[in-house]
Amino acid sequence: MASDDLLIERLLRVIDEGRRTATYKLALLLGIIDTAATMPNETELPTRAIAERVLELYYPQTRSYVDRNGVTFMPRQISMKSSTVLAAVERLRVTGDAMRCRSIDEVARRAQRDYERTLDVVEDTFVRYPIPLLQTIGTTPIPFLYAVDWSEGTTVASLRRSNGDRIRLLDGVADRLVVLGPMLRPLIEHHWTQDVARWTRITTEDEQLRSHLFGPERAAFPKVLAGGLLELQAGSCFYCEARLDKRVEVDHFLPWSRWPNDAIENLVLADQCNSAKSDHLAATAHLQRWRQRLELHQLDLAEIAGEARWTSSLDRSRALVQTTYQHLASGTPLWLRGHDFEFASGPSWD
Repeated sequence: MASDDLLIERLLRVIDEGRRTATYKLALLLGIIDTAATMPNETELPTRAIAERVLELYYPQTRSYVDRNGVTFMPRQISMKSSTVLAAVERLRVTGDAMRCRSIDEVARRAQRDYERTLDVVEDTFVRYPIPLLQTIGTTPIPFLYAVDWSEGTTVASLRRSNGDRIRLLDGVADRLVVLGPMLRPLIEHHWTQDVARWTRITTEDEQLRSHLFGPERAAFPKVLAGGLLELQAGSCFYCEARLDKRVEVDHFLPWSRWPNDAIENLVLADQCNSAKSDHLAATAHLQRWRQRLELHQLDLAEIAGEARWTSSLDRSRALVQTTYQHLASGTPLWLRGHDFEFASGPSWD
């Protein structure tokens, strides 16, 4: 594998490329990072799993955007007139909205055929073009993330016949992506937002457009979701265990800024601790409590999610937390309470 400095330099080259005609390469890069994080200790990533993450990225971005002047329009993800991927995702969005689905996960459950058809389009398009082209610097292919096992234009069907529908990460890359992912994500989102603004011919409007593209899609959590978590936590703050009053907030245990995950397994109720924790990783005592909750109440959490029509993803939530804490650097600050932190001595999971 290339050295860390060279890996970072090449990643930054891809992210900062000024000649992109679509957001596909940025979506692919985030898709690979997210897939690696949800598949601990794996070095082969199925193209289907990457396509799922890409679809998850694009689905909320098919919402109409309202600018500061009240004008409503659809942000452009490509400089050309049309995009096969975005057209397919927009059709799926129409189906999801007609069924009043809250998320792509609910669409996958309630409109499975439409979801799978859209996923087919995303996977085949990304196998044909972005995957074999992502690591091309100028006109020269320079593999630094994964081995390129097929040429541009190859169909996913032909790969699947030989069980080749997966990318093989180079030695050490999976670990580096997990560590670098939370740092690369804001940069990727920034350049993605700049591209969309340029092609849509609008200003970036500070954080408004970026929040529209990458922020949580829902403004409020359903009352039945908060009520179920409140009962599960016996009316106490998950972190300090004080009784919860009217100032109850839903917190992402693993911060959204690090790994976007709205699944109920990643949600806890907190009081003012929520603002104190901010986007810090929680201390090991909180981590152990979170793991115990999954072991004891995974069925209860799934039931609450079902009643609230919310996403439940036990395996993904556990994998994201596991990979994060498995790769803690010594000295990483971990939030304990208020303004108090402990400092990691290294990986903290096993």
